[in-house]
Amino acid sequence: MEHRTINANAQTLHTIRALREAFVTCGAIPAWPEEIAEAHDLAARLIEGKIATAATLARVHARTGAGVFVVREEGLLTGVLALVMLSDEGREAVWRDEFDAICPADRHVVRRGGEPAAVYGWGVAASNHEAAKKCIKGYLLASRTAVPHLAFFGRPVTAAGRRLMFESLGFTPVPGSTSGLTWIEPVAARQSAAA
Repeated sequence: MEHRTINANAQTLHTIRALREAFVTCGAIPAWPEEIAEAHDLAARLIEGKIATAATLARVHARTGAGVFVVREEGLLTGVLALVMLSDEGREAVWRDEFDAICPADRHVVRRGGEPAAVYGWGVAASNHEAAKKCIKGYLLASRTAVPHLAFFGRPVTAAGRRLMFESLGFTPVPGSTSGLTWIEPVAARQSAAA
């Protein structure tokens, strides 16, 4: 699959659109409303522990237009990637360890057409290696190229999730966090600090 460079200039391309294009470029497509329950079922089978309900996934996805991405191979759902586009208040709630990742408050989720303050990685579930690669490539393209000005947060809940976040996606522990919060510092901020 050919990869395009995504223009993250806010005047030319809205942040959520840039993020969506990054995932689409890598084969993870924004879910249709009727795909949310199936996506939830796949994630529930593959992820240990409590996860957001299908209704919560649908609410957040409808609110932002970029909450759930799916990978299909020969018509079968093989991968799911879920994100929460955080409002300013949501980003602050994450920093204070007050963000409810199982059922995010509406005030913590940016409205469609709004500018996200950060991204919370809700989860990745894939039934095979190819689907996992598509989700990972999309995540990397999004965080490094499409929306390099945004921080990406997450809390791994499984050993596989920890490996994925630290080894493949470049997450690091948030200094001082007592809840296991991790992040990808905005690439733009890292580049400015290095200059």
